[in-house]
Amino acid sequence: MKKTVFLFAILMLSGRLLFAQTITINFDVISGKRPPAPNEALLMRAEEATHPKITKAMHDIEDSIRQLQSAPDDFGGNKGQAINDLKQALTSLRRALYFRIYQDTH
Repeated sequence: MKKTVFLFAILMLSGRLLFAQTITINFDVISGKRPPAPNEALLMRAEEATHPKITKAMHDIEDSIRQLQSAPDDFGGNKGQAINDLKQALTSLRRALYFRIYQDTH
């Protein structure tokens, strides 16, 4: 009787694992258009911990964008272009860092 219950429990658990949905990450999160959901944030933190240098570069770019936005001058019209370029670089780094998560879902 114990063996039957044990085997039934294993069968049920393996069935749940087999049909469990994988956690995905949406491209809107990667591109910064929306904040991550809790399950996405968990995956993102795991990837960030695995690649601390890319994560630091992303934080440095975010800081640079904030500094430029708060700068009182427009630097001859180049400030806007620099901010756009930094945002594009940030998106590229996010795509690189979260590539495995995104690739596994698409």
